[in-house]
Amino acid sequence: MVSASSLLLPSSVRDFASCIGDGAVRVADVAACTAPSSTRVSTCSSSSSTTASSSSPTLSVTVSYRATLLAAPAPPLQLRLTWGHSPLGPTLSFAPSPTARAIQLRRRRGSRSVPSGSSSGDENGGGGDESAGTTPPPPPLALFWDLTAARYDPAASSPEPVSGYYVVAVASAEVVLAVGDLAAEFVKAKFEGQIPRARVAAVSRVERVVVSDPAAMHAARVRFAEGGPEHEVSVSCAPAAPGSGGGGDELWVCVDGKRAVQACRLRWNFRGNQTVFVDGAPVDVMWDLHGWWFREPPGCAVVMLRARSALESRLWLEEEAAAPGFSLIVQAFKSPP
Repeated sequence: MVSASSLLLPSSVRDFASCIGDGAVRVADVAACTAPSSTRVSTCSSSSSTTASSSSPTLSVTVSYRATLLAAPAPPLQLRLTWGHSPLGPTLSFAPSPTARAIQLRRRRGSRSVPSGSSSGDENGGGGDESAGTTPPPPPLALFWDLTAARYDPAASSPEPVSGYYVVAVASAEVVLAVGDLAAEFVKAKFEGQIPRARVAAVSRVERVVVSDPAAMHAARVRFAEGGPEHEVSVSCAPAAPGSGGGGDELWVCVDGKRAVQACRLRWNFRGNQTVFVDGAPVDVMWDLHGWWFREPPGCAVVMLRARSALESRLWLEEEAAAPGFSLIVQAFKSPP
């Protein structure tokens, strides 16, 4: 087994994944804590879902992307967007590599040049030095964004807009990032449609939420495979249903309204993992609730869903680290950290 350090995940999540290791079991679905693993998935209409009708406030949403240039002999770019809150409203920051400090985009609309691997602290700062090596350094980026007409979902309490915006990055005369419903229109107008698009894939999504009511449900919409269908993943924690035989609190993970994982007796089973199947492909579900139960506020709970890149692969082995599947990470806090 190897560590998850090569994955595009926050260091705290890498440590969490390495702690759990590759002991995931293959199960089709789980309907109840005491039921066999071969039982069918039931809907999230009992127990927690009846009390988990409200959504938890989202502190930030961070999405990491991998862009492989079509022509330039450079390593894949690893880009990161973070949507957050401030007293003045939603914010956006951009990082040109996993180790670079995020660049705060303080204006609602603008453009700027970003050296790959930049360590600048804000949009008016300078870039960092390009690291020397045997492979060509990543090319500089041209970043464009417009959030002036961005619209948000008030029910979701999320800083990530749902429409009316674009964020576009260009490197070596290729589009390496195009996010937002207006991105395609901007690229066509800016470059007259005469610019190729690199191979771009989202590799992780991290949502940090504040959970004042443990029974509140947090929902996220993700695609576990590039070009695959979009799924709604919801996570909640609630007292066990009367007569379920579980006792104590339960963790629920649902996919498209169907219960995929139900973990019981969480004060003892505060860490664990199971494997479920989504669109016929394995997705590893891991949770670590130790910080939630046994640490002072803000107390963090972490739930990760990670798609495997191959059916026969095992969690966190070398071949998986070389081409990891998409990961959704939900970090829940009792109070703002």
